[in-house]
Amino acid sequence: MASKTRGFPAVSSFLIIIFTALAAQLAGSYHAKSFIIGDSFYALWVVLRIVVPVIVLMALKIPFSRIGLGLPRLDRKMRTVVIAGIVVLIVIFAGIYFIQGYFSHYAYSFGGGSRFDRFASFMVFTASTLTGWEFLHRGFLLMGLRYVLTEREGIREETAVMLAVAVAWIFEVVFHFVKPELEALGLLVGSPILSWLALKTRSIWLPFLFHFLVELLFISALIFR
Repeated sequence: MASKTRGFPAVSSFLIIIFTALAAQLAGSYHAKSFIIGDSFYALWVVLRIVVPVIVLMALKIPFSRIGLGLPRLDRKMRTVVIAGIVVLIVIFAGIYFIQGYFSHYAYSFGGGSRFDRFASFMVFTASTLTGWEFLHRGFLLMGLRYVLTEREGIREETAVMLAVAVAWIFEVVFHFVKPELEALGLLVGSPILSWLALKTRSIWLPFLFHFLVELLFISALIFR
């Protein structure tokens, strides 16, 4: 039988988190384009990926101190990992740059005009989507589920981490099935790596920075081809 903490059975907390993430991604996938501020700021994604999860976390009484909002803890080994990761990403995108079929999918994305205009449009779009994406997957799902499973269900840390990583992994990869295959493959590899970084540093911000670097490399390769 699931243990109870502050009135919420752990299994219910687990399912509520899963349902919230599913509902947020479903609603945004179908309706985000109906709530755009200006040309590129997807306001609904901010609500669905940040505001709604925050409300659910408060309702479930999950401490915000346990979902990775603090600064990352970086020792010498982790700094080496970060530098190596940046180099690997640059090398990968240097190769992707020559894959014409991939970039043709986004040939008319992020408005017309000059390269600067397209870059600015993409940055506004990224501001409205990326922070929420990392909060939803690394904070709400990964860290939230880890907390619920260990603190309320009493599951061993190793098992709880494995389950939380797997859930975030599935969410991220499946969401990209409607996008070019290369992106889904990228998340197939990248999602558990980003989750590992979050868990090792106890923060969502290092994964956010890596994800942001990917976005910068993508838009640079797209508009400067």
